[in-house]
Amino acid sequence: MNEKIGKDETLDILCNEGLKIIQKKEGYRFSIDAILLANFIILKKDERLLDIGTGCGIIPIYISKKGYKNYMVGIEIQEELLCLAIKNKALNKCEHIQFLNGDIKSNTKELKKTHFHVIVSNPPYTKESTGRRSPKHSRFIARYESSLNLADLISTSSALLHKGGRLYVIYPSKRLGELIHTAREKRLEPKRLRFIHSKKEEKSNLFLTEFIKEGGIGTTVEQPLYIYENGGYTEEIKTYYTLKACIWKA
Repeated sequence: MNEKIGKDETLDILCNEGLKIIQKKEGYRFSIDAILLANFIILKKDERLLDIGTGCGIIPIYISKKGYKNYMVGIEIQEELLCLAIKNKALNKCEHIQFLNGDIKSNTKELKKTHFHVIVSNPPYTKESTGRRSPKHSRFIARYESSLNLADLISTSSALLHKGGRLYVIYPSKRLGELIHTAREKRLEPKRLRFIHSKKEEKSNLFLTEFIKEGGIGTTVEQPLYIYENGGYTEEIKTYYTLKACIWKA
């Protein structure tokens, strides 16, 4: 391995050593949310994918390690995280992924030259004026809508998608109505919806959704996704950490 691990960094080895991710010890670190979202995406041959707020690059790199060589772009506003994404790209030998530093709102014009078939985002969940503030700046940017709010995410995604293109998002269940209303205003129709529960007996705290640009009316609500059972991951979640969960379409 040629990528140097800094004193303030960790090397996380996942998926039976099939995935290696460098992260900062302090500040923002990716969670299982990214893995759940990556396994909800449908990606077809030759489709171009954009990951908004890519962080350390976990979603496109994870998808790549499943064997897909689609052209993928990850954009990240925080330079520190962008540097990690570039290191992780080299570490995992994902040459077909491009990572960019910048604010998605100011890069829309340039990215429009490449219209995307698929956009994915694990966006900030919390409105800036609510919730407990994280003491770490990188965590604050990742969790709060200070640099990317819901309206901007949806508007930008719609502008960058082909007609019939798909947007995939993981979001808090309590903001379901707000997300769907905002998306429909920008011609993004919800087509698939899956609620996430920590355990079967607990309420849903997050959901996964697929929007189609200018898609017809009609939403499929899929079976709930449960994360834990009997003190560990459910059988479905275990497959996500083997890189064997084939969800892609030809």
